[in-house]
Amino acid sequence: MVSCLILQHSTITSLTKCKMLRFIFKDYVFEIEVLSKDTAISFIYDVEKHMVWRAFAMFETTNMIVGYGFGKDKLEARWLAEDMLETWNTLLQQTESHPQLF
Repeated sequence: MVSCLILQHSTITSLTKCKMLRFIFKDYVFEIEVLSKDTAISFIYDVEKHMVWRAFAMFETTNMIVGYGFGKDKLEARWLAEDMLETWNTLLQQTESHPQLF
C-alpha cells in the first residue's frame, strides 16, 4: 500500500515541510516532491494508516491544509489526496466568502 500526504501552506517553506515529513517518517521508505513554494507531496510505502492519520492531525493543528490518500499505487493515493485537498480548499473559500455559514 502507498500513502500520500500533500501539505499546503503559504508561509511555511517547502524546506520546512520536507524536514517535518522526514522526521515523522524516518523509519519508512518515502519520497518527497516539492510541487510549488506552497506545496509539498510525500509518498510513504508500507506504513500503517494510523501513522498517516496522526501526521495529518499534527499538520492540521498548525493550520496547514493537508490531504491524504491510500492506494495500491502512487497514482491512486495521490488522486485521493488531491481530492481531499480540493475539498478543504473549497470549504475554506466558502468560509471566507460567507463567514456566517460556519
